[in-house]
Amino acid sequence: ATNSAGAGGMAPYPDLNFAGLVSAVELAPVRLAANGIYPAKVNIASGGVDNLFGNNPPLVATNAETQALRASVQHANLRIIFTVCEGLYRIEAKKSSGIATLADLRGKRIALPTGTSSNYFLYKMLGLVNLQESDVTIVNQSPGKGSLSADAATIWEPGIQYVADGLGSDAVEFQKDDQGREVYRELFNLHATAESLADASKRRTIVGFVRSLITASTQIRQDPTPVFALLTGPTGATQSDLTKVWKYERFAGTLVSDALDVLEQEEPWRAKLDNRTARTRAELAPLVDDSVLKEALGM
Repeated sequence: ATNSAGAGGMAPYPDLNFAGLVSAVELAPVRLAANGIYPAKVNIASGGVDNLFGNNPPLVATNAETQALRASVQHANLRIIFTVCEGLYRIEAKKSSGIATLADLRGKRIALPTGTSSNYFLYKMLGLVNLQESDVTIVNQSPGKGSLSADAATIWEPGIQYVADGLGSDAVEFQKDDQGREVYRELFNLHATAESLADASKRRTIVGFVRSLITASTQIRQDPTPVFALLTGPTGATQSDLTKVWKYERFAGTLVSDALDVLEQEEPWRAKLDNRTARTRAELAPLVDDSVLKEALGM
């Protein structure tokens, strides 16, 4: 199916198939773009970068950079083309477990989904106080609503907000270094394959979709409240929840300039996790393709 014509009276844009974590707050620009900015239907299905290489693959997919590093080992044709959201993370811990400082996490049980961006955030935070992941016990789970059985937790929003709400006055939060600087932010990126980008018809559709994400991101930065109604259903969060967590999400509407720097820094951690040799910056460079963004911006 197709819908209204593109710029300059060109052929209509086709419907677009997209895969991502459907419950993610980070999908806000995608939800808004699919709500009338992109001039055809956006079919949003559950998944991520791995779906780009399966049967009946979507044209584009979102995931954190941790998963792009993992998947690109097997699929060298994976491309990061746009940063949908930059997600800021935090650790919520129990004072009642004897935790007052980051260093107090030594020997404690920390709940998080392993191998994810929240796992990498913990690794970075522990490094601030010369701790390693082996100095704590990682409990592989996705913390959220309900009581926290571990001593601390970290996960993307709004899951960690639910943990903080559940702990109440027992919560102690760690997010930045002792100088107040950010230690890490998740890059929740849009991906395509080199083959799709080399196909003129598919590329036009992808560029059109990225253009709609840029517009959506601008609107969200100006006033996020309209997108809340599009997120409450898929995320399960209330408007009140979304208002609380919004400061932890950034929608710059671009491909961040330090994407390759982040991949290079993170690659040794990911490689160790996957029991393989870390790739060099030059080997990682083809993963990031800014040509789609430039085309969408008319550069």
